[in-house]
Amino acid sequence: MRPNETVFQYLVAIRELANRGQGFLDETSIMEPNKIKTTDIELSITVTDDKPIYHSPRLTFTERDIVDKQIDEWTQNGIIEPCLSDYASQVLVVRKKDGRPRVCIDFRKLNHVLVKDHYPLPLIEDILDKLQDTRVFSTIDLRNGFFHVPVNKQSRPYTSFVTQSGQFQFFKMPFGLYMPFNVSTFINTVFRDLIVQGIVLPYMDDIVFLAKNESEAIDRLQKVLKVSSDYGLEIKFGKCQILHRKIEFLGHIIENYKFFPSPSKTKSVVHYPEPKTTKEVQRFLGLTGYFRKFIPAYS
Repeated sequence: MRPNETVFQYLVAIRELANRGQGFLDETSIMEPNKIKTTDIELSITVTDDKPIYHSPRLTFTERDIVDKQIDEWTQNGIIEPCLSDYASQVLVVRKKDGRPRVCIDFRKLNHVLVKDHYPLPLIEDILDKLQDTRVFSTIDLRNGFFHVPVNKQSRPYTSFVTQSGQFQFFKMPFGLYMPFNVSTFINTVFRDLIVQGIVLPYMDDIVFLAKNESEAIDRLQKVLKVSSDYGLEIKFGKCQILHRKIEFLGHIIENYKFFPSPSKTKSVVHYPEPKTTKEVQRFLGLTGYFRKFIPAYS
Protein backbone atom coordinates (compact mmCIF):
# COMPACT_ATOMS: atom_id res chain seq x y z
CA MET A 1 0.00 0.00 0.00
CA ARG A 2 1.35 3.41 -0.96
CA PRO A 3 1.98 5.95 1.84
CA ASN A 4 -0.71 8.35 0.65
CA GLU A 5 -3.29 5.51 0.68
CA THR A 6 -2.28 4.64 4.23
CA VAL A 7 -2.68 8.26 5.34
CA PHE A 8 -6.06 8.43 3.59
CA GLN A 9 -7.28 5.36 5.47
CA TYR A 10 -6.23 6.86 8.78
CA LEU A 11 -8.01 10.11 7.97
CA VAL A 12 -11.16 8.18 7.07
CA ALA A 13 -10.93 6.34 10.39
CA ILE A 14 -10.62 9.65 12.24
CA ARG A 15 -13.63 11.08 10.43
CA GLU A 16 -15.68 7.99 11.29
CA LEU A 17 -14.83 8.49 14.94
CA ALA A 18 -15.81 12.13 14.68
CA ASN A 19 -19.13 11.29 13.04
CA ARG A 20 -20.09 9.13 16.02
CA GLY A 21 -20.49 12.36 17.95
CA GLN A 22 -17.95 11.51 20.62
CA GLY A 23 -17.38 15.06 21.78
CA PHE A 24 -15.73 16.02 18.50
CA LEU A 25 -15.95 19.39 16.78
CA ASP A 26 -14.85 20.46 13.34
CA GLU A 27 -14.66 23.88 11.74
CA THR A 28 -18.34 24.02 10.77
CA SER A 29 -20.34 21.85 13.16
CA ILE A 30 -20.79 21.18 16.85
CA MET A 31 -21.36 17.60 17.98
CA GLU A 32 -22.67 17.41 21.54
CA PRO A 33 -20.93 14.85 23.74
CA ASN A 34 -22.96 12.24 25.61
CA LYS A 35 -22.16 13.32 29.17
CA ILE A 36 -22.63 10.53 31.71
CA LYS A 37 -19.89 11.32 34.27
CA THR A 38 -18.98 14.28 36.47
CA THR A 39 -16.27 15.24 38.95
CA ASP A 40 -16.64 16.90 42.35
CA ILE A 41 -14.13 19.62 41.45
CA GLU A 42 -15.33 23.21 41.78
CA LEU A 43 -13.78 26.65 41.93
CA SER A 44 -13.56 28.28 45.35
CA ILE A 45 -12.37 31.89 45.50
CA THR A 46 -10.65 33.50 48.49
CA VAL A 47 -9.33 37.06 48.43
CA THR A 48 -6.66 38.80 50.48
CA ASP A 49 -8.52 42.11 50.39
CA ASP A 50 -12.32 42.24 50.57
CA LYS A 51 -12.55 45.77 49.19
CA PRO A 52 -15.03 45.54 46.27
CA ILE A 53 -13.77 45.94 42.71
CA TYR A 54 -16.08 47.83 40.38
CA HIS A 55 -15.88 49.07 36.79
CA SER A 56 -18.58 50.97 34.95
CA PRO A 57 -19.33 49.58 31.48
CA ARG A 58 -17.45 51.36 28.67
CA LEU A 59 -18.60 49.94 25.37
CA THR A 60 -19.36 51.39 21.96
CA PHE A 61 -22.80 50.76 20.46
CA THR A 62 -21.31 48.10 18.19
CA GLU A 63 -19.62 46.42 21.14
CA ARG A 64 -22.86 46.48 23.13
CA ASP A 65 -24.59 44.39 20.47
CA ILE A 66 -21.70 41.89 20.48
CA VAL A 67 -21.77 41.65 24.28
CA ASP A 68 -25.57 41.24 24.39
CA LYS A 69 -25.39 38.30 21.97
CA GLN A 70 -22.68 36.67 24.08
CA ILE A 71 -24.69 37.19 27.26
CA ASP A 72 -27.72 35.55 25.65
CA GLU A 73 -25.60 32.55 24.63
CA TRP A 74 -23.96 32.21 28.05
CA THR A 75 -27.34 32.50 29.78
CA GLN A 76 -28.95 29.85 27.57
CA ASN A 77 -26.02 27.49 28.21
CA GLY A 78 -26.14 27.94 31.99
CA ILE A 79 -22.79 29.74 32.15
CA ILE A 80 -24.00 32.97 33.81
CA GLU A 81 -26.98 34.33 35.73
CA PRO A 82 -28.24 37.82 36.68
CA CYS A 83 -27.03 38.99 40.08
CA LEU A 84 -26.49 41.81 42.54
CA SER A 85 -22.89 42.01 43.71
CA ASP A 86 -20.46 44.58 45.10
CA TYR A 87 -17.94 43.24 42.59
CA ALA A 88 -18.06 44.07 38.88
CA SER A 89 -15.08 43.51 36.60
CA GLN A 90 -14.85 45.26 33.24
CA VAL A 91 -16.20 43.76 30.02
CA LEU A 92 -13.96 44.00 26.95
CA VAL A 93 -14.38 43.13 23.28
CA VAL A 94 -11.12 42.00 21.69
CA ARG A 95 -10.31 40.68 18.24
CA LYS A 96 -9.09 37.17 17.54
CA LYS A 97 -6.33 36.52 15.01
CA ASP A 98 -8.95 35.97 12.31
CA GLY A 99 -10.59 39.31 13.11
CA ARG A 100 -13.68 37.93 14.81
CA PRO A 101 -14.74 39.60 18.09
CA ARG A 102 -14.42 37.89 21.44
CA VAL A 103 -16.04 39.00 24.67
CA CYS A 104 -13.70 38.90 27.68
CA ILE A 105 -13.92 39.92 31.30
CA ASP A 106 -10.93 41.87 32.63
CA PHE A 107 -10.21 40.14 35.94
CA ARG A 108 -6.76 41.66 36.43
CA LYS A 109 -7.68 43.61 39.58
CA LEU A 110 -9.42 40.59 41.06
CA ASN A 111 -6.48 38.34 40.13
CA HIS A 112 -4.21 40.65 42.12
CA VAL A 113 -6.03 39.84 45.38
CA LEU A 114 -6.78 36.15 44.77
CA VAL A 115 -5.35 33.57 47.14
CA LYS A 116 -3.62 31.23 44.67
CA ASP A 117 -3.93 27.48 44.99
CA HIS A 118 -0.87 25.22 44.88
CA TYR A 119 -1.80 22.18 42.81
CA PRO A 120 1.53 20.71 41.59
CA LEU A 121 2.21 21.00 37.87
CA PRO A 122 4.40 18.47 36.06
CA LEU A 123 7.84 19.65 35.00
CA ILE A 124 7.96 20.52 31.31
CA GLU A 125 11.34 18.75 31.10
CA ASP A 126 9.74 15.51 32.32
CA ILE A 127 6.99 15.76 29.72
CA LEU A 128 9.50 16.40 26.93
CA ASP A 129 11.57 13.41 28.03
CA LYS A 130 8.51 11.18 27.68
CA LEU A 131 7.68 12.66 24.29
CA GLN A 132 11.16 11.79 23.02
CA ASP A 133 10.24 8.09 23.10
CA THR A 134 7.26 8.59 20.77
CA ARG A 135 6.98 8.56 16.98
CA VAL A 136 3.34 9.55 16.40
CA PHE A 137 1.78 12.46 18.27
CA SER A 138 -1.73 13.82 18.54
CA THR A 139 -2.93 16.87 20.44
CA ILE A 140 -6.48 17.85 21.30
CA ASP A 141 -7.87 21.31 21.84
CA LEU A 142 -10.79 21.60 24.24
CA ARG A 143 -13.61 24.00 23.52
CA ASN A 144 -14.05 26.28 26.54
CA GLY A 145 -12.27 23.85 28.83
CA PHE A 146 -12.51 26.23 31.79
CA PHE A 147 -16.33 26.24 31.57
CA HIS A 148 -16.33 22.61 32.75
CA VAL A 149 -15.32 23.66 36.27
CA PRO A 150 -18.31 24.97 38.28
CA VAL A 151 -17.96 27.95 40.62
CA ASN A 152 -19.27 27.31 44.13
CA LYS A 153 -22.19 29.45 45.25
CA GLN A 154 -20.22 31.55 47.76
CA SER A 155 -17.58 32.48 45.15
CA ARG A 156 -19.88 33.51 42.29
CA PRO A 157 -20.30 37.17 43.35
CA TYR A 158 -16.54 37.69 42.85
CA THR A 159 -16.92 36.76 39.16
CA SER A 160 -19.53 39.45 38.53
CA PHE A 161 -19.41 41.86 35.61
CA VAL A 162 -21.73 44.65 34.54
CA THR A 163 -22.99 45.81 31.13
CA GLN A 164 -25.68 48.20 29.90
CA SER A 165 -28.04 45.19 30.04
CA GLY A 166 -27.45 44.41 33.71
CA GLN A 167 -25.13 42.62 36.11
CA PHE A 168 -24.20 38.95 35.84
CA GLN A 169 -22.08 36.34 37.60
CA PHE A 170 -20.58 33.05 36.43
CA PHE A 171 -21.85 29.58 37.26
CA LYS A 172 -18.77 28.12 35.53
CA MET A 173 -15.12 29.14 35.80
CA PRO A 174 -14.59 32.13 33.47
CA PHE A 175 -11.67 32.65 31.14
CA GLY A 176 -9.21 35.25 32.43
CA LEU A 177 -9.54 34.37 36.10
CA TYR A 178 -6.09 33.32 37.27
CA MET A 179 -6.94 29.97 38.84
CA PRO A 180 -5.26 27.65 36.29
CA PHE A 181 -4.67 24.83 38.73
CA ASN A 182 -8.41 24.17 38.97
CA VAL A 183 -8.47 23.40 35.26
CA SER A 184 -5.36 21.24 35.64
CA THR A 185 -6.98 19.32 38.51
CA PHE A 186 -10.11 18.77 36.43
CA ILE A 187 -8.19 17.53 33.36
CA ASN A 188 -6.02 15.20 35.45
CA THR A 189 -9.12 13.76 37.12
CA VAL A 190 -10.97 13.20 33.84
CA PHE A 191 -8.02 11.50 32.10
CA ARG A 192 -6.53 9.82 35.19
CA ASP A 193 -6.74 6.24 33.83
CA LEU A 194 -5.19 7.20 30.48
CA ILE A 195 -2.45 9.17 32.26
CA VAL A 196 -1.59 6.15 34.42
CA GLN A 197 -1.44 3.99 31.27
CA GLY A 198 1.02 6.44 29.68
CA ILE A 199 -1.39 7.29 26.86
CA VAL A 200 -2.13 10.92 27.74
CA LEU A 201 0.22 13.68 28.90
CA PRO A 202 -1.62 16.81 30.06
CA TYR A 203 -0.14 20.17 30.98
CA MET A 204 -2.89 22.48 32.22
CA ASP A 205 -5.45 22.16 29.40
CA ASP A 206 -2.85 21.28 26.74
CA ILE A 207 -3.25 17.58 26.05
CA VAL A 208 -1.06 15.30 23.94
CA PHE A 209 -1.42 11.55 23.51
CA LEU A 210 1.29 9.22 22.33
CA ALA A 211 1.62 6.22 20.02
CA LYS A 212 4.31 4.09 18.39
CA ASN A 213 2.53 4.07 15.02
CA GLU A 214 -0.58 5.35 13.26
CA SER A 215 -2.63 2.24 13.97
CA GLU A 216 -2.03 2.54 17.71
CA ALA A 217 -2.77 6.26 17.48
CA ILE A 218 -6.23 5.57 16.03
CA ASP A 219 -6.98 3.13 18.85
CA ARG A 220 -5.83 5.63 21.47
CA LEU A 221 -7.74 8.45 19.80
CA GLN A 222 -10.92 6.42 20.25
CA LYS A 223 -10.18 6.03 23.97
CA VAL A 224 -9.52 9.76 24.36
CA LEU A 225 -12.76 10.62 22.57
CA LYS A 226 -14.74 8.17 24.69
CA VAL A 227 -13.46 9.73 27.92
CA SER A 228 -14.07 13.22 26.53
CA SER A 229 -17.64 12.31 25.63
CA ASP A 230 -18.33 10.67 28.99
CA TYR A 231 -17.35 13.87 30.83
CA GLY A 232 -19.10 16.23 28.42
CA LEU A 233 -15.96 17.68 26.85
CA GLU A 234 -16.10 19.15 23.38
CA ILE A 235 -13.03 19.12 21.16
CA LYS A 236 -12.20 21.68 18.47
CA PHE A 237 -11.38 19.41 15.55
CA GLY A 238 -9.95 22.24 13.46
CA LYS A 239 -7.25 22.97 16.07
CA CYS A 240 -6.22 19.38 16.79
CA GLN A 241 -2.98 17.84 15.54
CA ILE A 242 -3.81 14.22 14.71
CA LEU A 243 -1.28 11.53 13.71
CA HIS A 244 1.69 13.86 13.32
CA ARG A 245 5.34 12.80 13.23
CA LYS A 246 6.28 16.38 14.12
CA ILE A 247 4.42 18.63 16.54
CA GLU A 248 4.81 21.86 18.44
CA PHE A 249 4.01 21.44 22.13
CA LEU A 250 4.83 23.59 25.15
CA GLY A 251 7.11 25.87 23.14
CA HIS A 252 9.13 23.04 21.57
CA ILE A 253 9.25 21.13 18.30
CA ILE A 254 9.32 17.35 18.79
CA GLU A 255 10.39 15.11 15.89
CA ASN A 256 12.39 11.89 15.39
CA TYR A 257 12.99 11.35 19.12
CA LYS A 258 14.45 14.85 19.48
CA PHE A 259 13.14 18.22 20.60
CA PHE A 260 14.29 21.78 20.08
CA PRO A 261 12.90 25.28 20.71
CA SER A 262 10.00 26.45 18.61
CA PRO A 263 10.99 29.23 16.18
CA SER A 264 8.05 31.27 17.45
CA LYS A 265 9.71 31.26 20.89
CA THR A 266 13.31 31.87 19.84
CA LYS A 267 12.17 34.77 17.66
CA SER A 268 11.32 36.74 20.80
CA VAL A 269 14.87 36.17 22.06
CA VAL A 270 16.52 37.18 18.78
CA HIS A 271 14.52 40.41 18.57
CA TYR A 272 14.67 41.26 22.26
CA PRO A 273 15.86 44.88 22.72
CA GLU A 274 19.22 45.37 24.39
CA PRO A 275 18.68 45.49 28.17
CA LYS A 276 19.50 48.85 29.74
CA THR A 277 18.57 48.31 33.38
CA THR A 278 18.95 45.57 35.98
CA LYS A 279 15.25 44.71 35.71
CA GLU A 280 15.50 44.42 31.92
CA VAL A 281 18.51 42.10 32.27
CA GLN A 282 16.54 39.97 34.73
CA ARG A 283 13.61 39.77 32.31
CA PHE A 284 15.94 38.74 29.49
CA LEU A 285 17.58 36.04 31.63
CA GLY A 286 14.15 34.76 32.57
CA LEU A 287 13.25 34.52 28.89
CA THR A 288 16.47 32.80 27.81
CA GLY A 289 16.61 30.57 30.88
CA TYR A 290 13.65 28.60 29.53
CA PHE A 291 15.97 27.33 26.77
CA ARG A 292 19.15 26.92 28.86
CA LYS A 293 19.47 23.25 27.89
CA PHE A 294 20.01 24.31 24.26
CA ILE A 295 22.59 27.02 25.02
CA PRO A 296 26.20 25.82 25.54
CA ALA A 297 27.85 27.04 28.77
CA TYR A 298 24.62 28.67 29.96
CA SER A 299 24.75 28.82 33.77
